[in-house]
Amino acid sequence: MRISKTAKLILGIGVFIIAVGVLGWVYLEQRGEQQRLDNSLSLAQSTLPTVTSQREGLESRLTEVDTKLAEAELLLDGTKASFPESVESIEYDETIFDIADDCNLKIINLTASEPRDKEDEDITYYITSFEVEVEGTVAHILNFIETIATSDFSPGETSFVNAYIEAVSMSIPEPGEDEQPSANISLAIYGYRGE
Repeated sequence: MRISKTAKLILGIGVFIIAVGVLGWVYLEQRGEQQRLDNSLSLAQSTLPTVTSQREGLESRLTEVDTKLAEAELLLDGTKASFPESVESIEYDETIFDIADDCNLKIINLTASEPRDKEDEDITYYITSFEVEVEGTVAHILNFIETIATSDFSPGETSFVNAYIEAVSMSIPEPGEDEQPSANISLAIYGYRGE
């Protein structure tokens, strides 16, 4: 079968029209994709300065927070260092006797409890309680209490910086009685248990 020139021409024109149609369709698709990409690029370029400034602000804030964290850790380390790792009641007993002697007081009774653990916000420390009964003048008793409360007495390693006076009960006799004023003092001494 032979194809005539007219059929070839019509067939050629048909193929050409199909090719032009396909190329036109591909061009329109590419143009639409290019427009979407241009819109995305414009949006990215418009938000880039905002994101950059936010990043700089966040980096500045991070540096500030890191500095505060380092300061807090130093403060925590310093605070931990101020707490003794152990409360040797014999050392505190001796110091209490020395303070009482300096304040012209007589110790009637002195007892210490075993250290007990206490946990507060993931920090474990322990407390040793002391019960002290002293006898002397009211002024001397008050001087004794103030010395312990202000940690003004520290002849050696033993210090009352970590001591807390929990209770004071004073007994003052009536004038003319033979008894001297006395006081029962409850102390709590804190020690750091460690990590």
